Amino acid sequence: MGPTARVLARALTWSLTPVLLAAAFVVWLEMPDAADPLVAPGDVPFFVATLSCWLVGVVLTGRAFEQPAGWAFLGLGTALAWSGLTDAYADLALTWRPDAPAGLLAATLSDTSFVWWFVFLALVLQFTPPARSNSPFQRRLPTLTVAAGLVFQVTALLRSTHLDPPHEDLVSPWAFEPLSGLMATAAAAAIILVALCLIASAVELVRVWRRAEGQSRQQLLWLVAGALPVPLCVVASFAVSYGGHTEVAGWLMSAAIVTIAVGAALSVLRYRLYDVERVVTDSAAYAIASVAVIISFVIVLVVVSRTTTIDSSSQLPTILATLAGAATARVSYVWGRKAVERRINRERFDAVETVRSGLTTATPDLDILLTAALHDPRARILYPIDGGNWVTSDGREVSPGGEVVDVRRRGTVTAKIEFDAQQNDRTVIEAVANEAAAEIDNVALRAELARQLELISESRSRLATAHLEERRRIERDLHDGAQQRLLAIALQLQSAKVNGQTNVLRDEVSRAVAELGITVQELRDLAGGLQPAALAGGGLLAAVVDLAVRIPLNITYDVVDQRFAPSIEGAAWFVIAEATTNAVKHASVDDVSITVKVEHASLRVVVADVGVGHACPQGRGLQGLADRVAALRGSLRVTENQPHGTIIEAELPCVS
Repeated sequence: MGPTARVLARALTWSLTPVLLAAAFVVWLEMPDAADPLVAPGDVPFFVATLSCWLVGVVLTGRAFEQPAGWAFLGLGTALAWSGLTDAYADLALTWRPDAPAGLLAATLSDTSFVWWFVFLALVLQFTPPARSNSPFQRRLPTLTVAAGLVFQVTALLRSTHLDPPHEDLVSPWAFEPLSGLMATAAAAAIILVALCLIASAVELVRVWRRAEGQSRQQLLWLVAGALPVPLCVVASFAVSYGGHTEVAGWLMSAAIVTIAVGAALSVLRYRLYDVERVVTDSAAYAIASVAVIISFVIVLVVVSRTTTIDSSSQLPTILATLAGAATARVSYVWGRKAVERRINRERFDAVETVRSGLTTATPDLDILLTAALHDPRARILYPIDGGNWVTSDGREVSPGGEVVDVRRRGTVTAKIEFDAQQNDRTVIEAVANEAAAEIDNVALRAELARQLELISESRSRLATAHLEERRRIERDLHDGAQQRLLAIALQLQSAKVNGQTNVLRDEVSRAVAELGITVQELRDLAGGLQPAALAGGGLLAAVVDLAVRIPLNITYDVVDQRFAPSIEGAAWFVIAEATTNAVKHASVDDVSITVKVEHASLRVVVADVGVGHACPQGRGLQGLADRVAALRGSLRVTENQPHGTIIEAELPCVS
């Protein structure tokens, strides 16, 4: 149901009880004895029951629209108000205004309206528990209750049984004499069935409470206490009604209704049944503010009018009183809200006030503030980063553990609050999160910045380490390869020179030339590990063409024929070289595709194979590539190719 439909449904149902009571008041004014009190002492339980059910229904349907218990309470309040209206109109039409239409029908409806007390009271008991039984009988019990009530109402209108006092000489205007006996029997069976459904509903509520544990058991405690008198009141009401004491029967049923309404209200207020505390708090705060505004308005109006000589037609007293009321409204609302919150949930109130006070400082430390507010040393705030991971406010990557509450802003989870569930109620954490949500957004930005700085620091550290290791490797390769060969050649030539024989010298020179050729090739290979000559001379396209010729793979490529900054070309080349090397060593494939293109002022490099996949982004080679790319403000992603294989993709900001 959409928001407009919900507003319309609430407007129609919330107004029914007040409209019916107002109509009953209008009818009462038409009676010659209207000077008598509107509410006689014996009618007090009836009016208390009507108003209490209506108020509980308004609160529940306002907060938990989908919960049927609120609508059952509204229905019960409406049924009680309907009884009052039909009773008053029947009294007017049959006693004082014989010309009033439908007086006999109103008397009949008044005589039978009690059935809807039973029906809606049973529905209240059936729907109020958050957890209901799954037995087939209990699932069908609401339908059976309503059906029995409808059968009684129809058959009671069609029977020719005399009405209860004070209209015991009258029968229904719709009585159907040929079937009167059958209708009377059906009505008696239906009302007994309604009563049994009501008793079964109370028994089932007690069973649900006995099976419940922890907070659910506490939530139902007062509701069960209010429901316990219901079976006794129903049985007693039937007994005294058949004894002719219909007024006493009405009192007994009113008492049962009041107890169940009070029990539901206490469950709502004390143990947060349906989490309506916010509605109750707002309502009470607005009520306090309204009273304060009225009092201040009256006081200022009286004081100004009586202490000054202003002309009686002047609007100045009213203006001053209105300004005083406006000035009082905000102060009284804030005070009233705090007073109500403190009494409903002191733990939550203290935690929220601590956070609220701490947020007034220039640069609050939210983790310290949270620990102080919740008295929980394990409490901390975690912030999301790319990849679905979480970090603390200082940028350290962690994994959420234990109980957490999501902090949402505009429908998005902006943080998580981790806490000890044995020390704090979840509703307290949610209230604290709501209070600090704006500041948490600010800290989340700082946490992301701290994380980026930490990543840059780690990247620089790895680059520095990789630089030293690469330098040692080059030194080792030079020492063990080219340097040793050059020394050997020098010794050979020195030996040939000392020997002095021409043929020996000729052979040693030939051997030295061959060794020098091998040494030159080793130096070329060593330099090729750093950057190929084709890259410096022809760019990425030339380097990839050269790579495709030398590598024993079927390489397909689509490379933009364009030059870029040396640092960009170098980083792109190392991505291509590392990805291709991994394919040769680990992927067990014959085909590799290389794509290099410019997209949105970035150079996009993609190397894909259809090998075994499962490349490790944290491996030494790929991690080094990621650091090299990150140093140029780029990004590197390693993903699985479908159905199998690996895709290594880099994006490097560039100016073409």
